Amino acid sequence: MIDSIKTFGDSFLFGSDLSDCKDTAGKYGEHSLLTWPALIAKDLDLAYYCSAEAGRGNTAITAEILANAGPTCLNIINWTWIDRFDYNFRNHIWPETIRPGNDNNISKEYYATMHSELDDKLRNLITIHSAISYLKTNNMPFICTYMDHLILDQQYNCPKFIRRLQDQIKNDLNTFPYNQTFLEWSRANNHSESDNWHPLEQAHQEAADIWLPIYKKAINTHIANL
Repeated sequence: MIDSIKTFGDSFLFGSDLSDCKDTAGKYGEHSLLTWPALIAKDLDLAYYCSAEAGRGNTAITAEILANAGPTCLNIINWTWIDRFDYNFRNHIWPETIRPGNDNNISKEYYATMHSELDDKLRNLITIHSAISYLKTNNMPFICTYMDHLILDQQYNCPKFIRRLQDQIKNDLNTFPYNQTFLEWSRANNHSESDNWHPLEQAHQEAADIWLPIYKKAINTHIANL
């Protein structure tokens, strides 16, 4: 029996810049209840839990999935951009994720001397494949979307080991209409967004309309297969 919806991701599922979000830095317990999964949970009369955190990369997202995903909830995952790098995980505390545009010495050094698209692809594909395999092995229902088309790009930096990993996960990565990410779809529909690239309330409300029947189908399919 599915009794809740749980979300995993970055600021787009944390709800940064939405009117009820108290902290865009990503502190737990202050997430928005106006994101599209939260709105769907309310519509379906399901409990709602948010393990998304603003600014994180896919390694940190996977850690949250392994810690908090469950078999009696619909696990909603929005994978972030692959050029983010989670590092120096000590004592169960993540420092700030390295991201493009961060004005600090660590970020500048990383992108100047260590970063590459091929490494981004390999690291993120392995991470996402691990999370998806864990969910499937433990019969935990899930739906994944993503923000970065590079995760499935085969035009550049795509040797055989990348293509094989892409083939393993591509059927589990979903998009908004017309193969768009949430941000692309929101902009294509002229929805308002914050200065931080976060689509605002109307975008999430219309996204909920899109995903509601898909969530219902996933829940019913999981129940039927028990």
